[in-house]
Formats: sequence, structure tokens, C-alpha cells
Amino acid sequence: MPLKPLRSATIIMTCEIVWEHKGVYKRLSGHVSADEFVRSVETIQADPRFDDIRYVINDFSAVTGHELDEDMLIELAAIQYGAQASNPQVRAVYVGTDPRLTQRLESILLEGPQHPVYRVTLFETLPQARDWLQIELAKTWRAGLTDRRGRAG
Repeated sequence: MPLKPLRSATIIMTCEIVWEHKGVYKRLSGHVSADEFVRSVETIQADPRFDDIRYVINDFSAVTGHELDEDMLIELAAIQYGAQASNPQVRAVYVGTDPRLTQRLESILLEGPQHPVYRVTLFETLPQARDWLQIELAKTWRAGLTDRRGRAG
């Protein structure tokens, strides 16, 4: 009697990392495991271009499920703390509408004892995130001009 193949579903996270002029756009889809997400963060932070970026957009819009629990987010905060030594200017932006993920991100990354060194914000849509980043980057640029003028004068 031939063996019947077992029916199983393989759920794979797709992570597309796009290096932009001033930052990184990371589009996640499918089921995101904690290990996969941490690896995606470490991949970006290990790249030599990381030292010059100003933002990382983590787009969870196409995510169907995730394993981003409290322990993983505390680990993420520690990873970010270490990476800030090479680039303290990064803003971490999260896009998505999953209420469970949003609540965890808010409780750990925005309000928790492991408060991140990076500015972290949450948005429901990618256009909202990009609009906010445009304003933030313009403010930083203007502040840099003021600082340089103040030092020179």
C-alpha cells in the first residue's frame, strides 16, 4: 500500500528589504516568526549603509500572522540599543492594523521599561508613515542647519 503524503501547510515569511535614499523599507508578508523578524533587523543593522540611514519602515500590512511576543520585543529593544551606537538618528516606523501587534508594540517599544533609543511610531497605512517621515526628516534637516549656524557664529 503506497504511503499517502502528509498534508501540511508551510507558512513562510516573505521579507523584502528595499534600501531607499534616506532609509529602509521592509515589507513583510505571510506568517512572521520571532526569529525571522529578528534576523531581518540584524541584516539591516549589519549592512554598512545602516550608519547613514534615518528610518526603517516595518510594513506589516500583508502579514497574516506573527509570533512577535513580549520576550521578542524586549530582545528587539536591546538590539536597537546596541545599534544606536553606530546610528542614533534612526526612526523605527511600524505599519499595520493588527490590534494585537499594535498593542504589543505600544506596550513594549513605546511605554515599557525597555524604552527604545530610537524614535518609534505606529501607523495604519504606508502613506501615513511616509507623510510623517517627510515632516520628521525636514525638521531634523532644519535643526541641523540651526546647529551649524550656531556653532559657526
